[in-house]
Amino acid sequence: MTNNIDVMRQYMLDLGIPVKQMYRKDLYFDVSLVRRGKDNPDLPAANYTFKMYYIDSIELFDRYIEEIKTCCELFRLRAYISVNAKSKVELSKKTLLKYAEMVATEEFKKPWRLCDSVNGGLDGKEKRWILDVDDMNMDDERIKKYCEIIESCDSKFEKVIVVCLPTKSGVHIITHPFNSVKFENLCIEQGLEVPGIKKNHITLLYENL
Repeated sequence: MTNNIDVMRQYMLDLGIPVKQMYRKDLYFDVSLVRRGKDNPDLPAANYTFKMYYIDSIELFDRYIEEIKTCCELFRLRAYISVNAKSKVELSKKTLLKYAEMVATEEFKKPWRLCDSVNGGLDGKEKRWILDVDDMNMDDERIKKYCEIIESCDSKFEKVIVVCLPTKSGVHIITHPFNSVKFENLCIEQGLEVPGIKKNHITLLYENL
Protein backbone atom coordinates (compact mmCIF):
# COMPACT_ATOMS: atom_id res chain seq x y z
CA MET A 1 0.00 0.00 0.00
CA THR A 2 1.04 3.59 -0.70
CA ASN A 3 -0.83 6.29 1.20
CA ASN A 4 0.27 9.90 0.67
CA ILE A 5 -3.11 11.41 1.53
CA ASP A 6 -2.12 13.30 4.68
CA VAL A 7 1.09 14.64 3.14
CA MET A 8 -0.69 15.89 0.01
CA ARG A 9 -3.49 17.39 2.06
CA GLN A 10 -0.93 19.60 3.81
CA TYR A 11 0.85 20.20 0.50
CA MET A 12 -2.34 21.66 -0.99
CA LEU A 13 -2.85 23.86 2.06
CA ASP A 14 0.71 25.16 1.74
CA LEU A 15 0.09 26.08 -1.90
CA GLY A 16 -3.00 28.12 -1.08
CA ILE A 17 -5.95 25.75 -1.39
CA PRO A 18 -8.52 27.00 1.16
CA VAL A 19 -10.02 24.81 3.85
CA LYS A 20 -13.59 25.85 2.96
CA GLN A 21 -14.90 26.20 -0.57
CA MET A 22 -14.35 29.73 -1.90
CA TYR A 23 -15.63 29.92 -5.46
CA ARG A 24 -13.65 33.07 -6.27
CA LYS A 25 -10.41 31.33 -5.31
CA ASP A 26 -8.67 30.46 -8.57
CA LEU A 27 -6.53 27.45 -7.66
CA TYR A 28 -7.34 23.76 -7.87
CA PHE A 29 -5.67 20.35 -8.00
CA ASP A 30 -6.83 17.36 -10.02
CA VAL A 31 -6.98 13.75 -8.85
CA SER A 32 -7.20 10.97 -11.44
CA LEU A 33 -8.11 7.34 -10.79
CA VAL A 34 -6.11 5.25 -13.24
CA ARG A 35 -6.17 1.57 -14.06
CA ARG A 36 -2.69 0.43 -15.05
CA GLY A 37 -2.17 -2.53 -17.34
CA LYS A 38 0.63 -3.98 -15.21
CA ASP A 39 -1.70 -4.00 -12.19
CA ASN A 40 -4.46 -5.76 -14.15
CA PRO A 41 -2.86 -8.19 -16.61
CA ASP A 42 -6.13 -10.12 -16.93
CA LEU A 43 -7.95 -7.10 -18.43
CA PRO A 44 -7.73 -6.16 -22.14
CA ALA A 45 -7.26 -2.38 -21.81
CA ALA A 46 -3.72 -1.43 -20.83
CA ASN A 47 -4.23 2.00 -19.23
CA TYR A 48 -7.53 3.70 -18.53
CA THR A 49 -8.58 6.83 -16.62
CA PHE A 50 -11.53 5.69 -14.53
CA LYS A 51 -12.54 9.04 -13.03
CA MET A 52 -11.33 12.61 -12.48
CA TYR A 53 -11.82 14.83 -9.44
CA TYR A 54 -11.23 18.58 -9.34
CA ILE A 55 -10.27 19.79 -5.86
CA ASP A 56 -10.48 23.48 -4.99
CA SER A 57 -10.81 23.14 -1.20
CA ILE A 58 -9.66 20.83 1.58
CA GLU A 59 -13.32 20.41 2.49
CA LEU A 60 -13.93 18.88 -0.94
CA PHE A 61 -10.81 16.72 -0.71
CA ASP A 62 -11.94 15.31 2.63
CA ARG A 63 -15.40 14.64 1.24
CA TYR A 64 -14.06 12.64 -1.70
CA ILE A 65 -11.18 10.77 -0.10
CA GLU A 66 -13.10 7.72 1.16
CA GLU A 67 -14.74 7.34 -2.25
CA ILE A 68 -11.31 7.57 -3.88
CA LYS A 69 -9.87 4.90 -1.60
CA THR A 70 -12.88 2.59 -2.07
CA CYS A 71 -12.73 2.87 -5.87
CA CYS A 72 -8.98 2.14 -5.84
CA GLU A 73 -9.45 -0.99 -3.77
CA LEU A 74 -12.58 -2.25 -5.52
CA PHE A 75 -11.41 -1.72 -9.11
CA ARG A 76 -7.62 -2.11 -8.65
CA LEU A 77 -6.83 1.52 -9.46
CA ARG A 78 -4.15 4.02 -8.53
CA ALA A 79 -5.05 7.56 -7.46
CA TYR A 80 -2.72 10.25 -8.79
CA ILE A 81 -2.68 13.96 -7.91
CA SER A 82 -1.16 16.90 -9.76
CA VAL A 83 1.85 18.48 -8.06
CA ASN A 84 1.12 21.89 -9.56
CA ALA A 85 -1.84 24.02 -8.47
CA LYS A 86 -3.74 25.01 -11.62
CA SER A 87 -6.00 27.93 -12.52
CA LYS A 88 -9.77 27.58 -12.89
CA VAL A 89 -9.82 30.75 -14.99
CA GLU A 90 -7.22 29.37 -17.41
CA LEU A 91 -9.03 26.02 -17.57
CA SER A 92 -12.33 27.76 -18.38
CA LYS A 93 -10.86 29.99 -21.09
CA LYS A 94 -8.91 27.22 -22.84
CA THR A 95 -11.85 24.80 -22.68
CA LEU A 96 -14.11 27.46 -24.24
CA LEU A 97 -11.58 27.97 -27.05
CA LYS A 98 -11.47 24.22 -27.68
CA TYR A 99 -15.27 24.09 -27.87
CA ALA A 100 -15.24 26.95 -30.38
CA GLU A 101 -12.63 25.12 -32.52
CA MET A 102 -14.72 21.94 -32.33
CA VAL A 103 -17.85 23.74 -33.55
CA ALA A 104 -15.97 25.60 -36.30
CA THR A 105 -14.44 22.40 -37.67
CA GLU A 106 -17.51 20.24 -36.94
CA GLU A 107 -15.35 17.74 -35.09
CA PHE A 108 -17.76 16.50 -32.43
CA LYS A 109 -15.96 13.38 -31.23
CA LYS A 110 -16.39 13.00 -27.44
CA PRO A 111 -16.94 16.70 -26.56
CA TRP A 112 -17.53 15.72 -22.90
CA ARG A 113 -13.83 14.95 -22.59
CA LEU A 114 -12.63 18.41 -23.57
CA CYS A 115 -12.32 19.77 -20.03
CA ASP A 116 -10.27 16.76 -18.88
CA SER A 117 -8.10 17.04 -22.00
CA VAL A 118 -7.42 20.75 -21.48
CA ASN A 119 -6.73 20.21 -17.79
CA GLY A 120 -4.05 17.63 -18.60
CA GLY A 121 -2.05 20.20 -20.57
CA LEU A 122 -2.22 23.10 -18.12
CA ASP A 123 0.92 24.40 -16.46
CA GLY A 124 0.86 25.11 -12.75
CA LYS A 125 0.62 28.58 -11.24
CA GLU A 126 3.83 27.85 -9.30
CA LYS A 127 5.99 25.26 -11.01
CA ARG A 128 7.04 22.15 -9.13
CA TRP A 129 9.11 19.31 -10.58
CA ILE A 130 9.26 15.61 -9.75
CA LEU A 131 12.52 13.69 -9.53
CA ASP A 132 11.29 10.17 -10.34
CA VAL A 133 13.57 7.61 -8.67
CA ASP A 134 12.18 4.32 -9.92
CA ASP A 135 13.95 1.83 -7.67
CA MET A 136 12.32 -0.57 -5.20
CA ASN A 137 15.60 -0.81 -3.25
CA MET A 138 15.97 2.93 -2.69
CA ASP A 139 17.32 3.60 0.82
CA ASP A 140 17.42 6.75 2.94
CA GLU A 141 21.13 7.31 2.29
CA ARG A 142 20.69 7.43 -1.51
CA ILE A 143 17.65 9.68 -1.20
CA LYS A 144 19.74 11.99 0.99
CA LYS A 145 22.49 12.10 -1.67
CA TYR A 146 20.01 13.02 -4.41
CA CYS A 147 18.55 15.75 -2.20
CA GLU A 148 22.00 17.17 -1.41
CA ILE A 149 22.83 17.33 -5.12
CA ILE A 150 19.53 19.02 -5.95
CA GLU A 151 20.07 21.64 -3.26
CA SER A 152 23.44 22.52 -4.83
CA CYS A 153 22.05 23.01 -8.33
CA ASP A 154 21.58 26.76 -8.72
CA SER A 155 17.93 27.35 -7.89
CA LYS A 156 16.44 30.76 -7.11
CA PHE A 157 14.77 29.10 -4.12
CA GLU A 158 16.68 28.92 -0.85
CA LYS A 159 15.20 25.48 -0.13
CA VAL A 160 14.69 23.46 -3.32
CA ILE A 161 13.27 20.21 -1.90
CA VAL A 162 9.55 20.41 -1.10
CA VAL A 163 8.68 16.84 -0.06
CA CYS A 164 9.67 13.20 -0.68
CA LEU A 165 6.87 10.73 -1.35
CA PRO A 166 6.95 6.93 -1.63
CA THR A 167 5.56 5.44 -4.84
CA LYS A 168 4.69 1.90 -5.89
CA SER A 169 8.22 1.39 -7.27
CA GLY A 170 10.46 3.95 -5.60
CA VAL A 171 10.20 7.58 -4.56
CA HIS A 172 9.12 10.95 -5.96
CA ILE A 173 11.15 13.94 -4.77
CA ILE A 174 9.04 17.06 -5.38
CA THR A 175 11.19 20.14 -5.91
CA HIS A 176 11.25 23.74 -7.02
CA PRO A 177 12.98 24.18 -10.42
CA PHE A 178 16.78 23.84 -10.42
CA ASN A 179 19.68 23.49 -12.89
CA SER A 180 18.90 20.05 -14.34
CA VAL A 181 22.08 19.90 -16.48
CA LYS A 182 24.27 20.47 -13.42
CA PHE A 183 22.24 17.86 -11.54
CA GLU A 184 22.83 15.25 -14.24
CA ASN A 185 26.57 15.95 -14.35
CA LEU A 186 26.92 15.72 -10.55
CA CYS A 187 25.01 12.41 -10.46
CA ILE A 188 27.35 10.95 -13.07
CA GLU A 189 30.41 12.24 -11.19
CA GLN A 190 29.21 10.55 -7.99
CA GLY A 191 28.31 7.29 -9.74
CA LEU A 192 24.57 7.68 -9.22
CA GLU A 193 21.88 6.74 -11.72
CA VAL A 194 20.32 9.86 -13.24
CA PRO A 195 16.58 9.79 -12.48
CA GLY A 196 13.95 11.24 -14.76
CA ILE A 197 12.86 14.83 -14.11
CA LYS A 198 9.15 15.43 -14.79
CA LYS A 199 8.30 19.11 -15.05
CA ASN A 200 4.48 19.12 -15.19
CA HIS A 201 3.34 15.82 -13.82
CA ILE A 202 1.39 13.84 -11.24
CA THR A 203 2.39 11.87 -8.18
CA LEU A 204 0.88 8.89 -6.41
CA LEU A 205 -1.79 9.75 -3.86
CA TYR A 206 -3.05 6.25 -2.95
CA GLU A 207 -2.95 2.61 -4.01
CA ASN A 208 -3.66 -0.68 -2.29
CA LEU A 209 -2.67 -3.24 -4.91
